[in-house]
Amino acid sequence: MHREIKDKTRKALMGISSITAIAALFGIYYYLVKESLPAIRSVGAELFLSDQWYPVWEPAEFGMRALIINSIIVTALGTLIVVPIAYFMAIYLHGFASKKEKSVIRRLIEYLSGIPSVIIAFVFLTYLSPVFPKLGIYSPQNLLLALIGLFFLTIPISTVLILESLDNVPRELEEASAALGALPLKTYTRITTKAALPGVLNAIVLTANRIVGETIVVLLLGGGAAMVPRKLTDPMKTLTAAIASEMPEAARFSLHYSALFFAGLVLIIFSTIFELTSVALLRRSRK
Repeated sequence: MHREIKDKTRKALMGISSITAIAALFGIYYYLVKESLPAIRSVGAELFLSDQWYPVWEPAEFGMRALIINSIIVTALGTLIVVPIAYFMAIYLHGFASKKEKSVIRRLIEYLSGIPSVIIAFVFLTYLSPVFPKLGIYSPQNLLLALIGLFFLTIPISTVLILESLDNVPRELEEASAALGALPLKTYTRITTKAALPGVLNAIVLTANRIVGETIVVLLLGGGAAMVPRKLTDPMKTLTAAIASEMPEAARFSLHYSALFFAGLVLIIFSTIFELTSVALLRRSRK
């Protein structure tokens, strides 16, 4: 009887926690949509069609196409740079490193994943950013510097996620491949990776989601220009950087304030797409 009461209490608490979390999520969506409506009604399609982001000018302009494109560019390039290197690091740790070496490197990677993004941004801003003008590059903060910062921020988590996917593959598959004469690298890159593919794809999605939501690194290292960069050394600004840098100065309930909430709404839609993709991949991997 006592155990039955405990089980019911535990289930009730879990149910309340789940309902609270879901309600909070829908509440965030509702609040973002509600606060975005003035900008949607006043600016309309220009939010997506214009690159002119001058929220404090008179008259103000709120075209955020460049901010959206920059967020996509940073996410795509950042993921393309991080994932291949993280993949081969994971392959090495999975198949070639000794147990002690793997344990030490993995602990080091996990420790690096906990370093605050502001520390990484501060280091690159102090020591690498001044190098660009000496090389004839006009902007010391730019897309390239932001990508370097994002690389060091996300490669630990990407490596660990891919490594876990590879480690979950049954050893029998690799042993069968080796018995047929396949070299270790070929086994790990073809047989093991194919078996771990849903998990590896999930790691890629989570890495992209981490990059699209990152704020401090792109704010401090990106250069803060609301323009689409034509080369890696051009400055740029993403949606997260615009929200973080301008929200404290935007007058409450002004059109600028509402436009920043709309930027947040776009970001959470991006993040939701990544999360749904991740859930779909995980379900597929469990089948």
